[in-house]
Parts: sequence; structure tokens; C-alpha cells
Amino acid sequence: MWFLTTVLKDILAQKKKIQRTKFYVDKITRFLYFTGSSTILLLLCAISNIQLLRKVHGMRITKWRTEYSGNISGGFSLSELLVVMTTITTLTAILLPSLGRSREYARRVACASNLRQLGFGLRMYAIDNNGRYPVEELCGNPQSVLTGSLFPSYLANRDIFYCPSAVVVEPYAQSNEYGGPGGDSVINTDENWQRSYISYKYFSIMQRDTRMPLPLSLSEYPHFLKDYSPSSRWLMSDWVRKNAPVFPHMEKGGWGGGRNVLFSDTSVQFVRHRTLGAF
Repeated sequence: MWFLTTVLKDILAQKKKIQRTKFYVDKITRFLYFTGSSTILLLLCAISNIQLLRKVHGMRITKWRTEYSGNISGGFSLSELLVVMTTITTLTAILLPSLGRSREYARRVACASNLRQLGFGLRMYAIDNNGRYPVEELCGNPQSVLTGSLFPSYLANRDIFYCPSAVVVEPYAQSNEYGGPGGDSVINTDENWQRSYISYKYFSIMQRDTRMPLPLSLSEYPHFLKDYSPSSRWLMSDWVRKNAPVFPHMEKGGWGGGRNVLFSDTSVQFVRHRTLGAF
């Protein structure tokens, strides 16, 4: 009778512990879900479920035996550790692409911030120059008029002229196999800065650039932009090339490829197609 009473008490105690464990796991899971901590949430669920399975499938009796037999060993068994390691490995494989996309999204946001600061610099330049933005000869590197007009009078940091994801498209900028002459460079180096090679395209230009012709007729050049130009006009954008298979920010190239665009009203948007009234 004493033995059965002891076993029943132990089973009831274990049942309460399981219920408490489920209660706290549920609370923590809800907290992590609403705070967006998906990685910790998945790992917690995996480990917590294994702990609960141990208790449900015989661990209550094992613990009773441990307490009353003097055996103090415990912890995970080898098979349980293998399950945990397999679960973590699987979750890591699933989450790594998402983490990569998250990092690239952060770089895309930083790029948009660069363009927005360039827009503010251009607007200040225009205020001092009768509403006119600087005018480059061609739409592409080198862009010495743009950099010389803004740096250092209106923008003191040269990093603003370079997209954080420029390294992704650098091979296509240097190559002549993707619809351009090659020899371009868009990454932040001392050499590029000295020769006014930057990451962004600038669209207030004198004449048609055969390397990246704008959708304008010859009679529409020069293509001047002012601070009172329609807000739909593109002022600057990420570096792109029509036939490049990849655009910045891990976007596919070609028609429909995404890019950050600075509009003439200094707003910045991420667009996948040429917007109405862009030029």
C-alpha cells in the first residue's frame, strides 16, 4: 500500500510539473512569437518538446527509480542528444537563407538612406543655384560634376556615394558581356573615389549615353532636372545594366529587377519597373 501511494504521489507531482512546464513554455512561446524571435522560438520548442516527451514516455518512473535506488545519473541520453543536434542542424539550414535575406534587406535600407541623403544634398545645392541640380555629361561613371558639386560642401562623407551591396554587381560593371562597354567600377575604393566612380546612376545629363540609353528621343536632350521638376522624375538610382543577371540587393536582373530610386522630390522608393513619368 505504501509503495502504491508513493508511486501515485510521484505521478501526480510529475503531472503538475509537466503542466507547469507546458504553461511556462506556452508563455515564453507567445512572448517570442510576438517579439519576432523566430530562431530562439524554434530551438526552445525543439528542446522543450524533447523534455516533455521524456517525461510522458517513462521518465516519471525512471526518476522514481533514481530517487529510491540511490542512482544519481541523469541528463540526456545519446539518442536524445542526436535528436537535438539534428533538429538544430535542420533549423539552421532552414534559417540561413532567411538570415541572408535579412542582412541584404538591412543593406537595402542603408542604400535607401544613402540616396535620401544625396537627395538632401542635391536639394541644398539647388537652393544655392537657382533651383538647378548639377548636370553631368553622361549617365554613368565618371561623375565628377556630381561628386564635386556635393562633396564636401553639402555632404561630408564619401561613403554616401556607394551602395552597401555594390560588391554584388561589381563583376558585371567591369565586364563587357552584359550590354555595356566594361571597365566600370562601383565599389568604394580610394582609386574609384579619386576618379569619381560611384555606385549610383544620375539622370540630370547633357547627352545620350550609349552605355545606358534613357528612354528619351535625341530631341529630349539635354535632360535637365530641377528642384521643381515633377515629383515622378527619377533623379538617381542603384547601378543597373539591362542584361546583368543580378541587380543590387540580391534582386534578379533584367526587366522587373528591383532597385532603389531617388525621385526629384527627394523621396526614395524600391521599384521593380520603370514608374510612370520617370523620365
